[in-house]
Amino acid sequence: MKKTKKSSYFSATWKMLLAMFIGGIAGGVMAVAYELMRNGINEGLRSVTGTIQHYIFPALVVVAVVTVIIGEYSMHRLKEVYKEMEDADEERFYELDYEEEMWGGWISGSNIVSQVFCIIILSFGYSLKYIRSGSSNYFLAACIIFCLCYFYDLYLSVRYVKLIQKAHPEKQGDPSSRKFLEQWVESCDEAEKEVIYKSAYKTYVILNKVIPVLLLLTMISNLFLNTGIMAVLIVAVIYLITGLTYIRSSMVFKAKKIG
Repeated sequence: MKKTKKSSYFSATWKMLLAMFIGGIAGGVMAVAYELMRNGINEGLRSVTGTIQHYIFPALVVVAVVTVIIGEYSMHRLKEVYKEMEDADEERFYELDYEEEMWGGWISGSNIVSQVFCIIILSFGYSLKYIRSGSSNYFLAACIIFCLCYFYDLYLSVRYVKLIQKAHPEKQGDPSSRKFLEQWVESCDEAEKEVIYKSAYKTYVILNKVIPVLLLLTMISNLFLNTGIMAVLIVAVIYLITGLTYIRSSMVFKAKKIG
């Protein structure tokens, strides 16, 4: 037992020292590279930003169109799955159960990707300098497409939930309610809850690995590219909320068991 503890402490220590050493070397190399290529980097960033700003409107139109196509096609396939489930034998039912999850994943995934891409694309023109440069009407049209795409994503989410509830009447929850997720999970059976809980824990583990890296990247970006402290603060707050929420939830569940 003592050897295991010593080994753990030693392993954690040398890993931390190794990470600090590699980080120091990487930081020094980046500092030198930045000084050598500072003008080139700035020009490159301005060129990329200017190019994206020129195509904000058509890019948002493409994202919106692709989102609608994927969403409507996935909804159509999901409806077909539910129709076939009514008369399917046991073997086919399990296959359809997987297809239900697959097409549901396509709907949810396209929803998330659509929202993220819309925000990123619009953000390149979301500045007073760009709007005052004479592109206000162009940017207004882009904002309209952005809002329409977001409304469609919301509408698709509600339709998706209603379709599931129609096929599985036991599923409860109003998608417009703030407590929808709690109501939904409560109406799931034990097998479904297990999948949800395992998926949530897997998400937490991934976030615990990704957020520190993102925090480091935002700090480096602020140092070399002057991206501002806000990005660092936002990632830091997300890291803080994620960790403290997990700790608080663990304490609450243990307290309930004791009680």
